[in-house]
Amino acid sequence: MNFKKHIYRLLVLTVVLSSCADLEEKPHGITNTISFYKTEADANAALIYAYSVLPEVGYYSRMYYVVTELPTENLTMKGDAGIGNTELDQLRMTSTNTDIGNIWGYMYNAILRANAVIANVPQIAVMSEASRNQVIGEGYFLRGLHYFNLVRMFGEVPVRTEPLTNVDQIPKAKSTIKEVYDLIISDLQKAEELMSAEENLEGRANKIAAQALLSKVYLHLASSGESASPGYDFVTSPEEMYTNAKTYSGKVVNEQSVFGFTESLREIWDIEKYKVPSAVTEHIFDAAVDRNGAAEGNYSKLPNMFLPAIGFNMILDDGINIGQGWNHFQTEPAIYNFYADNDKRKTELIVSSVKDDKGVERTLNINDWSRPFSRKYIDPKRIGDASSANSPVIRYSDILLVYAEANGPTPEGYAAINRIRNRAGIGDLTTGLSVPDFRQAVVEERARELAFEGHRLFDLRRTNSVEKILVDKYGKTITSGGYFFLIPQKELDTNPLMK
Repeated sequence: MNFKKHIYRLLVLTVVLSSCADLEEKPHGITNTISFYKTEADANAALIYAYSVLPEVGYYSRMYYVVTELPTENLTMKGDAGIGNTELDQLRMTSTNTDIGNIWGYMYNAILRANAVIANVPQIAVMSEASRNQVIGEGYFLRGLHYFNLVRMFGEVPVRTEPLTNVDQIPKAKSTIKEVYDLIISDLQKAEELMSAEENLEGRANKIAAQALLSKVYLHLASSGESASPGYDFVTSPEEMYTNAKTYSGKVVNEQSVFGFTESLREIWDIEKYKVPSAVTEHIFDAAVDRNGAAEGNYSKLPNMFLPAIGFNMILDDGINIGQGWNHFQTEPAIYNFYADNDKRKTELIVSSVKDDKGVERTLNINDWSRPFSRKYIDPKRIGDASSANSPVIRYSDILLVYAEANGPTPEGYAAINRIRNRAGIGDLTTGLSVPDFRQAVVEERARELAFEGHRLFDLRRTNSVEKILVDKYGKTITSGGYFFLIPQKELDTNPLMK
């Protein structure tokens, strides 16, 4: 079930700010709680409204991948993609970059919606305690997720934890990176405490999602502190952070059965399987969409970003006709050649040849304009450009690799990474590795396993290896944005407390 299909008839526009990218400039959505937040239905409507930002074009249905994948060795873009994309791809972002400005606006809009849930739902009297706790917990989860994205992208950012009720609240100074992480951890711990571990509706979080995200937060702190990544000198005990990452990822790996490891790579990305209620799935938390939705944001056009515009409808090796796309995202030779030739993540999840409707095969060359492309975002039943392909935010295999990295070269660590490697058909990792070498091997496995899912930039940043990989290994030039993006100029212009 996609809960987004009917949200707009449930909402009043005064719940929170309704602007997407211009929320700081147009405070016309000051919160009004006089006629809202009276019933459980109001609480659920506000929560759905908070979730509805995630699959929007400016967030997980497109822009998130623009800003997290183009700067890495995974993707480049077509030649006429626009200056914002080009700056990101070439790591020379400016403060006026429209792509960066847009996602900043979407994330803060999402935070203000989550704040409205957190602040107002506790006041609803006619509501069971369990239902109230679940809704509030999901609000905390969403706010923690958005701030985790913000701090990894921008570093020091303003922290807003209250609904916007007065224009005097708009000017806000930046908080330190440590202060942002303190809030993230607090929010996710509250989310874990309040939410149920039972399976939720598609695109909704539960206790396990909070535990999974906490493990990623602690791992980011651990490796950032250990590697002396810029901005993380406040992490005085990386080992304590690794222990916390191990604890929370261990809860996901060892203490629940709602989500699990999928043995078949293609089944992970099979929409007809991972959208089935009560099916054990890799997808711990997605930005969920439905091809039958009324507008983009209800459905997704993200697959078109990956599919080549090749001049004919493409038929895959299993007979699926996927049409063609926009050729916007183009696979880089660096990631394509990083896979072993027998790696199933290359042979099964990257499409290197297609057929036309007459059965004529066309090989896609990695250096051509129409290149091999990721199969992760394919909807065989898409309606025109409308797709039901979710954007994965947290996947079980991601957390399994968090567990491996946090454990280090222990039996548990080796078992976790080898489960990933054996599914890919490349065999066990070399035994007897040192702690640094083992953790480096896990980061490299993450590059292969999670390619095109928006993780690589953050893995490079937290391991302080942006220059080592992108410059020294792959010959990129970094002018700006290697470790933190510049704060958008429009935010500096409209928020006098920002420096």
